[in-house]
Amino acid sequence: MNKTVFIFDLDGTLLNSKEKMTERTINAIKKIYEKGAFIIIASGRMYKSTKLVVNKYLSFLKKIPIISYNGAYVVSHNGEAIFESDIDKNLAIKVINEAKKENLHVQIYLNDELITDNDNNEIKGYAKHSGVNYKLVNSLEEYIINSKNGPTKILTIADEKKLNLFQNKMTLMYNNRLNIVRSFNIYLDFLNKDTSKGNALKRIAQLYNLDLENAYIFGDSENDISMLILSKNSYAMGNAANHVKKFAKNVALSSDEEGVANVIEKILSNYPNN
Repeated sequence: MNKTVFIFDLDGTLLNSKEKMTERTINAIKKIYEKGAFIIIASGRMYKSTKLVVNKYLSFLKKIPIISYNGAYVVSHNGEAIFESDIDKNLAIKVINEAKKENLHVQIYLNDELITDNDNNEIKGYAKHSGVNYKLVNSLEEYIINSKNGPTKILTIADEKKLNLFQNKMTLMYNNRLNIVRSFNIYLDFLNKDTSKGNALKRIAQLYNLDLENAYIFGDSENDISMLILSKNSYAMGNAANHVKKFAKNVALSSDEEGVANVIEKILSNYPNN
């Protein structure tokens, strides 16, 4: 299985609806790793949070590339940053102002820190979900102005219907200048226009000479579409929205039904010398 590539999203894919990874899923990944598979984790989470999940459940994955922030921060197997992007400061401030006009919770990520100027239930819930602390500042706009670079990512949080309207509005206004994508039904991400999980994977593939067309790629959300379309072995999870499933070649069982483990076990059963 040397050079067979497996790419996994975390939330809603490896992690179930309780934000846990089951023993069956862990063991399945361990088996392919021991057989020499090349494994990549590709998450919308901040790098710090992605590493926490990997260390908690997949500590045997000692040296693997990690895509975080939906591709805005990419790290090699040696832990070296091979790509990072940010959002233009002025553009970031415009997005934040629009979110505040709609009374949406908004937070930014800068230098792998989670930052907000509104100490509410949304940020507390998100910090708990991601396992990291957050920084409370007086004004996100001022914080960005005084920072060396723009934010890696902006995230707005609201109920699904409200976020649908906001996504439509912002896509009309900024689609040619930003990558605007859902990472969860209540999370809307804003990224540098050229940033996506798919573009990050292409960079990694060049660096390590990987065959993405035959890679096994698993995801569940809109932010996974850019990588699902790269392979003939892509799998949308059963819990994915229908418009995401359209872009995958296959549909796995849901994350609550251990869909990833189910697919890996089938692959292994057909593998020589299993």
